[in-house]
Amino acid sequence: MALKNRIAGTVAAGILLAGAAHAAPPSIKARALTQKSSITRLEQPVETQRERAFAALRAGDRVAALAAFQAATIEAPQDPHVWQLAGDLQFAQDDRAGAVETWAAGVEQLGNDPVLLQRLLRGAVEVGDYARAALAAGGLAALATQEGEVLHFGGAQSELATLAGDFTQAEEAARRLIKRFPHAVEGRLALAYMHLQAGELSEAEDLYREILAVAPEHTTALNNLGNIHYLQRDLDGAARHFEAILSASEATPYAESLALSNLAELFQLQGAFKQAETLYRQAIEARPEGAWGYMGLAALLDVTGRHDAAVDAMIDGWERDANRMTRLNMHFFQPEWQWQRDALIAEIEGDADQAEALWARVQSGDVKHLHKAATWHLDTLATP
Repeated sequence: MALKNRIAGTVAAGILLAGAAHAAPPSIKARALTQKSSITRLEQPVETQRERAFAALRAGDRVAALAAFQAATIEAPQDPHVWQLAGDLQFAQDDRAGAVETWAAGVEQLGNDPVLLQRLLRGAVEVGDYARAALAAGGLAALATQEGEVLHFGGAQSELATLAGDFTQAEEAARRLIKRFPHAVEGRLALAYMHLQAGELSEAEDLYREILAVAPEHTTALNNLGNIHYLQRDLDGAARHFEAILSASEATPYAESLALSNLAELFQLQGAFKQAETLYRQAIEARPEGAWGYMGLAALLDVTGRHDAAVDAMIDGWERDANRMTRLNMHFFQPEWQWQRDALIAEIEGDADQAEALWARVQSGDVKHLHKAATWHLDTLATP
């Protein structure tokens, strides 16, 4: 079984957008022909790649516009608009990884351009490039002048660096916030999250308790402290923290969905499958775009013999977790549950060899609830 961390800050509050913003092309001023005192010819100004790109946009030819904007990044590399719009067009044409590469190259060329950094932050999170996302968030934090903006982007830098596995950057960014704004919880939240993901549970627990001492209904602290109890095999303590979220006066649908899904997994661990299924479905209803409810439900359906429905539910979760954020935030009670999840995803992705290897591990593992499901999947994979 796996419980889900909650991430605070921009990671959860707005970076995960459906698409990048598209900048409107600036107005184009007609360039007058330059007449010279020659009776033999009339020279016209050389058309730049940037002008060709905007002309192609006006004509509705996005392919030609993209090619011209990409050429313009070489012709006029100090112009931030060509980097922005080249990436925007790539993103619009569903080349999201290419868009992130373009915006990152623009940031490297121009430094901390705020519009490029915003695009890079959104795009990098969407494709799961958390190292570049942390870089962009750090750049925006450095540019910020208001306390709220510094806390917002500084906390995001720390959390994204944690997701990228760069715990040194994550700790440094979090401690900068704590030093600069000792009254705010954002720095402690980010530092606690780093400790939790690094497996340093006692350090994370101390920080979450500090936060709850001043904000008793802070849902991120409650959820992640519940995760710590879960990892310490204290299921009753975990349940108390998840239930506290559901009674919190300002709990968001996101926070409620995570709490419901985590409670469902506690019931599932104890064999209370009907109660667990009800809670999973409530979690999905509270936050239909979240992957965690579907992934938990898939594990339950598989254990209870509804294997095809389990695969369908995992597809729903997998489609919502293209950047792997949910998977990166899952903690498992026993490794067999992770193998089950990854085996279902391997089946979805068409990697039969990987699926077979994982199901074989599940079948020989210690979680007896999963043995029958593993046998069914192995037999199915062996059928021509």
